[in-house]
Amino acid sequence: MNVDIVKISKEHKNKFLNLYNLYLYDLSQYTGEDTQENGQYDPTNTYLYLERDELHPFFIEYEGKTVGFILICSPPFVPEGVDYTIQELFLLKKYRGKNIASICVSKVLERFEGNISISQLEENNPAVHFWKTYYREHNLNYTEVHDSIQLDGLDGWHKVLTQTFENAKAQ
Repeated sequence: MNVDIVKISKEHKNKFLNLYNLYLYDLSQYTGEDTQENGQYDPTNTYLYLERDELHPFFIEYEGKTVGFILICSPPFVPEGVDYTIQELFLLKKYRGKNIASICVSKVLERFEGNISISQLEENNPAVHFWKTYYREHNLNYTEVHDSIQLDGLDGWHKVLTQTFENAKAQ
């Protein structure tokens, strides 16, 4: 299976933001977010991924096609004691369930060493299931915290699960 992660450059901003809009659409069933007047979701500060060295955006490529993205953050965009967060992971629906996301995460973990933290909205059962399966299949021992957060631009509180583990596998 030909899966790769490719750093997203400023030249691919429109492609990235288009995919990010699809990601926000998928999440809207858990966040309750509505579209703006122009029919798109609010990407807030997503453009920062293309401007800040501490943010590491990657397209997910499968058989030469862009099928999603994975976004990694490092200090100062992570909690104290955490080296990196896998902030967002998105695959187009057509490509889900084919082990692409798992391969992609493994490729990311080959590059980033240290304390890794990953959060999911508690109601997002597919995401929670994916991550718990990944940890089990890769023998990753993690600690988990339950919390409630407010999301930028959205009313109310959202329950999240956050797992943290030590990754010493980076090359």
